[in-house]
Amino acid sequence: MKLRKKLWLYGGLIPAGIVAFDQLTKAWALGKFSVPHNICALNPYPGNHIEISSVFDLSLVCNQGVSFGLFREHADIGRYALTIFAIIMAIVLLFWLNKEKSKLISVSLGFIIGGAIGNAIDRALYGAVTDFLNFSDIGFKWVFNVADMSINIGVAGLLLSMFFQWRAEKAASATTDKNTES
Repeated sequence: MKLRKKLWLYGGLIPAGIVAFDQLTKAWALGKFSVPHNICALNPYPGNHIEISSVFDLSLVCNQGVSFGLFREHADIGRYALTIFAIIMAIVLLFWLNKEKSKLISVSLGFIIGGAIGNAIDRALYGAVTDFLNFSDIGFKWVFNVADMSINIGVAGLLLSMFFQWRAEKAASATTDKNTES
């Protein structure tokens, strides 16, 4: 795939779609709670909850830290540091994407870039990331959003790619070992 087309698709179109879907779902959730989009800037602990089913609920959580609320001790410092970190990581991942030949890794990087940018927008504008998807009724205690899912899907894709590469290398090594024995 030509470089320009690859960067457009994996580094542009996929992340842009994820950012758009992430921001739309956050706006939808905030509308369901009838709160302003800047609720996290106004009240970092809104505590709103809507029971949807025995498996899934909507719960408004303003995450001032990183994934699963880690590193939220210094809200103002963290806000800017994490926003800058997300932007730098997106740029680094674009450089990686530029050199990548694997489609699975390229798609995975696109998902991570989109998720990082989606959460960086919230953090830059409101000081916290809006989380609202809640599966605590089935034991998953963390509340998350589409950007978080995207990052996790991207990381899973990278791990899957590493597994496929490991299997291919193991098979090639086994073939080489058989040929040297003959």
